[in-house]
Amino acid sequence: MRFLSFAGATRPAAYALLAPILLLVPHLTVALLLTVRGPPPLMDAGFWLLPLRRLAMSPDLSAGDAALAFAVALAATGTLALLSFRRANWSGGGYAVAAITVVPGVQVAAAAVLALLPRFARQAVGGPTPGVDTVHIVQGVLAGVAIIVAAVLVAALAMGSYGWSLFVSTPFLVGMTTGYLANRRLLLSWGATVRLVLAAAALGTAALVALALEGIVCILLVAPLGAVAALVGGAAGRAAARFVHGGGRPLVSVALLPALFALETATPPALPIAAHASVDVGAAPAAVWKALTGGGTIVGSPGLVGAAGLAYPMRGQLLGRGVGAIRLGEFSTGTARERVTEWVPSRRLGFAVLSQPPAMEEMSPYRRVRSPHVHGYFSTAATGFTLTPLPGGRTRLRVEARHMLRVEPALYWEPLARLAIRLNMARVLGDVRRKAEQDRGAAHLGSATTGR
Repeated sequence: MRFLSFAGATRPAAYALLAPILLLVPHLTVALLLTVRGPPPLMDAGFWLLPLRRLAMSPDLSAGDAALAFAVALAATGTLALLSFRRANWSGGGYAVAAITVVPGVQVAAAAVLALLPRFARQAVGGPTPGVDTVHIVQGVLAGVAIIVAAVLVAALAMGSYGWSLFVSTPFLVGMTTGYLANRRLLLSWGATVRLVLAAAALGTAALVALALEGIVCILLVAPLGAVAALVGGAAGRAAARFVHGGGRPLVSVALLPALFALETATPPALPIAAHASVDVGAAPAAVWKALTGGGTIVGSPGLVGAAGLAYPMRGQLLGRGVGAIRLGEFSTGTARERVTEWVPSRRLGFAVLSQPPAMEEMSPYRRVRSPHVHGYFSTAATGFTLTPLPGGRTRLRVEARHMLRVEPALYWEPLARLAIRLNMARVLGDVRRKAEQDRGAAHLGSATTGR
């Protein structure tokens, strides 16, 4: 159990042995999953630098594989962070470097620096004594709130970066800063430190809503990941307060955030998501085609997608017929403009998206929220419908679509995106089936009435 504590110290030799193993865990996990599910991965620079992104680019990635790989990588990263802070404890410095070992792409360099750190002279003897220091507690909480607001202003609004640095490194540093400041003079219990870290995170996210920088839905979606990172950071900060007496070496870590944001902005993710679904319709292809191209309102509740404020289709309208015609798709967040690229009556219909509305509508007390992520960070490139005749006058209607996700950690956000896509597809297919079967029923009724 002493090894699982941030309050211990790890010697250079042990760190040099264990850190490479932890760094390779995500690579091994991704390689095994890709090999089992399909062809082995290409061992190029992209694989070694960002293995999780390589897995996320797999076209048939399942939610289970994504969750497994992300959980393993998160556990390995957390363990590496713990080991790195223990290494910094042994040296009496290097906490800023230890903090960025949670960011893929710079982990190897940070671990190499830590492995070579010498032992620095201690500034004082002894550590904080048990007690309560209200001034430093307030400083810790306010510092955590300030980091959250500043990070969103710099990363999201100024740089347009939504990645590991914002969703993992920032809450980690919030927890570390709050934990360090609150414990630097008088040592609090672990439970009290947890409450302060969570309070700083809660107040910081509340400030984002109050300043119209973020909406409630996005904060709720990222809360599980952010809370875990903040608590790990809180443990690291509390432990650092017991080793670093005087000065503010651990707080230097915060100064690295803009550089991490800039790095991620320079290497943005572009992760394709291919999705498909099908439904068997009790009507002939001609009736299904009529329902598919006839437009009209899509009935039925949007369910979870609507409750979360995500965009969902409401109705469609074709302006013209044949390839080149324009289709207007009205979503809950606005209107999409599409161009018909395939037109084979009763067989195939395809669209290319020309423009689309925001991916979601934030829940907020304000009419407008300055959240760049609702524009362009999740987009649809093309959609196609295939109609296949079945025995008994029935039809199989299949839809496939290509999307692009530009947010990290991809393995955290991609399953959520796939769920929303699947629910929207099911709603559209269900509406077409209902209309086609109703049309067929009306035709049968008309034939019976006229005696034909």
